[in-house]
Amino acid sequence: MRNKLRTLAAPLAMAVATTPALAAEPVGRASPTVEDLKVEINQLTAEMEKLKNGDSPFTVNGYYRLQATSQSLDETNDNSSAFVDQRLRAKISGDLNDNVTVVWYGEFDSPWGETGSCQGDNCGKLSADGVETKNAYAELKVPNSDWKVRAGIQGYGFGKYESFVTNDDMNGISFAGNVGMATLTGGWFKWEENDRDSADDVDFYTVSAELHPSEVFHYGLTGAQISNSSQVALNGTAARTDDNYLGAYADYTYDQMAYSGSVLYKKSSGLDSDATDGDTYMLNLYAQRHWGNASLKIHGIYIPADDSSNGADRFAANQSGWELNSSNLQIFGTDYYYNNGSQGAKSVYDAAYQGYGLMGLMVSGDQKLSNDYYLKYGTGYFRVADDAPDSATQANGSSLGTEVAAQFGKKFAGVYDLSLRGSYGFMGDFYGDNPEDTYKVVAMVNISY
Repeated sequence: MRNKLRTLAAPLAMAVATTPALAAEPVGRASPTVEDLKVEINQLTAEMEKLKNGDSPFTVNGYYRLQATSQSLDETNDNSSAFVDQRLRAKISGDLNDNVTVVWYGEFDSPWGETGSCQGDNCGKLSADGVETKNAYAELKVPNSDWKVRAGIQGYGFGKYESFVTNDDMNGISFAGNVGMATLTGGWFKWEENDRDSADDVDFYTVSAELHPSEVFHYGLTGAQISNSSQVALNGTAARTDDNYLGAYADYTYDQMAYSGSVLYKKSSGLDSDATDGDTYMLNLYAQRHWGNASLKIHGIYIPADDSSNGADRFAANQSGWELNSSNLQIFGTDYYYNNGSQGAKSVYDAAYQGYGLMGLMVSGDQKLSNDYYLKYGTGYFRVADDAPDSATQANGSSLGTEVAAQFGKKFAGVYDLSLRGSYGFMGDFYGDNPEDTYKVVAMVNISY
């Protein structure tokens, strides 16, 4: 316990040191008042608004995020780590006219004392340098219509299906537009070109149709394919395998309640043999209530175990890293704010992707308090669908564990967000007879502009 308390000191110290009202001043100067700091922040905000509203066709927005983390996520021992990292993202958008927009979205990561966005020996250390391009695309709006086409590096995700297929930046062409009461979206993306021979490429194709029969009800259908002809498959299956996806979702709102659900079916087909053939599915159900400045959500997820002989009846890690990010969790779900530390999502990577399947029930909420304070919280219980599937070794038990999490923060001048968040994982018998519990605590300064 003494070691755990000592490792918590870094984020707690950062939370205190970065609180404006408690910030230290040089000797001989009067400490600033809260009102003085508000004036300075408001002035900076006003200058940023001038840049946004100027005559230039280009606008800039993004965020700066500084995080101090203390964590122990190894269920086999109580080893802990503490580190500080920061991220700066800037999105430059140029509306050249009513129909043409160009965008560059960049990121500079520099964990203190470690390599950052660039991978050279000095990145993030002394003379740190390096910028990573997240997006670089041109968007064309078809004149006299609501259709648009985007070409270049862009973000694309499967948010309706908990991002299990993909949620990443990728090069390609996407489209969006309306046909009657249906909204069509989709695209073709190149994940791997290799030798410029179609026989060794990895391509991603997708199309979705969403219909809005009424203001309170809409539903959608999604189809996608990962066409993988590379020698080393990027989606975790054997070479020359196509993964085909078919999904459906629906959303319904009534008064202050919202209900939604989705089902995603995956079928893998080996192009050279049937050694990689397999199929699986995923079910998500949600119920959410809104009232005043608060909301409460219940989310259930189910993925069956892989009982195949070839280990192909499962979801496998694709281009994502964003699974289960909407329940305010950091250990069994994905930490929504993570920069360069632990992503979390242990329930996905330890269970679902290993063939054991997954069953989970999560409850999360958000509460806006007075004076721009806020509270976010979440808890979840997770277990495997089968602790002894035919495609995996016998696990020690079925329970992955329970996580409790909370985040408390305050926003200043609408752009400066100071918060402290933490999670504790009560690890289940899946990880052994007496597994170590896990935790993660983060003090964060997040500035949006």
